[in-house]
Amino acid sequence: MEQFYKLLREYNILLSQTDKNFPEWLVQFTENEPPLYWKTIYNLLNNTDKTQSIIEIGAGYGDVTALLYYMGFRNICCYEMDTPKCSYIENKIFSLFDFKPNIANAKYPQTLDNTPDILLQVNCVYIDKEKNKSEYLKQIYDFYNANGAPKMYLIEVIDDSYKEDNELFPNFVRLNENDIKQLFPMCDISKYKTRIYPFNKVSKTLYCICI
Repeated sequence: MEQFYKLLREYNILLSQTDKNFPEWLVQFTENEPPLYWKTIYNLLNNTDKTQSIIEIGAGYGDVTALLYYMGFRNICCYEMDTPKCSYIENKIFSLFDFKPNIANAKYPQTLDNTPDILLQVNCVYIDKEKNKSEYLKQIYDFYNANGAPKMYLIEVIDDSYKEDNELFPNFVRLNENDIKQLFPMCDISKYKTRIYPFNKVSKTLYCICI
């Protein structure tokens, strides 16, 4: 994994030097060490069945997508609403693996023919019409259950231990373990701290939700 991250980091460093639209949040993938949530995903999925199907919600610039392909998964569909980002993902995967990824330039959820084995939603918070925690939790559950319950749902959320004023992350999107357990009462749930304020800009927790 260390050698692969070195290749990914080099790709992103070159991108940062040549692309004027390189976003600030992507700088984390130019650091010597990968983000903790990226390493946590690797640890959770590396020893699982690689024939499983994966839906990735909000693929961004394809750095988690690249990790999934590196681990050996091939039945992957990554959803990304932002059309320009889809080109970045395609170029990155083709450069690293010499094939084109399966990208859906669309907003999730979409109706699928089959239930995905793994649903993955990290480093992204969607606020559409939600105005309170109940509505936000319903959105999360609707994502989860849109095509039937996956065997595993990996979701990274803003932790409610984060108390700073932040217009991007209003209080109702800040969740705790009890919120997740009440939303998925019949599931096995484990949690992993991925960011801690003030060492990071916000505090985040990744939940692994399994049936």
